[in-house]
Amino acid sequence: MVKKLKEVKFEEFYETNEQVARTSPMMTHYHSSNPGERWMWQQKKNHIEKLLNFPIKNIVDLGCGDCGMLELIPKNIDYTGIDISPTQIGYAKNTIKKLKRKNAKVSVGDILNSQIKDNAYDAALLCDVVEHVLNPDKLFEETKRIVKENGTIIISIPNEFIWEAIRALLFRFPLRSPDHINSVVPSDIRKNFKKIEKTIYIPLPFSPQLSLIHIFSIKNVK
Repeated sequence: MVKKLKEVKFEEFYETNEQVARTSPMMTHYHSSNPGERWMWQQKKNHIEKLLNFPIKNIVDLGCGDCGMLELIPKNIDYTGIDISPTQIGYAKNTIKKLKRKNAKVSVGDILNSQIKDNAYDAALLCDVVEHVLNPDKLFEETKRIVKENGTIIISIPNEFIWEAIRALLFRFPLRSPDHINSVVPSDIRKNFKKIEKTIYIPLPFSPQLSLIHIFSIKNVK
């Protein structure tokens, strides 16, 4: 079971998400003044792009943020992004315009209660999302429900302990991101999904304990 870092009510969760979206959206990591940080996040995108190299017709990006993953999706694939933050969806719409993607759409919504039909998508992305949601187990079940049998689910999670240690060394405070509600470890993913096809650790592929980002490619076996 995913470890809770703190108990929050929906109102606090929503307000914190909006504050972080306004002050530190995902795009700030990809364009950071710190070359190490830029390299790290670009590595994540490179690996996810390789994992998406298979034939699908559509994909859903749950907790899409500013739509930073859209540039990885081939133009012939229909893309749907959902995020609870109106601010993030505003950024996402700008990304769609910038990339001139006519078959991409985004909307404000609760990914724990998406109202999407069963087996609607060939694939799903959950990139740096699980640590933010109020109920990770419900998110996992919802994702499995809306992705087709034997479809692909790609999940990325941070190594919370290592991130906090690095922030301490760099004298960055607070040590923990204010919108991180959960601490997710690889065993949490393995317990919730029957068939993990590939696991990637960044930047040390041989060490999940010391790597900062973990990526999982999952076959949706129901």
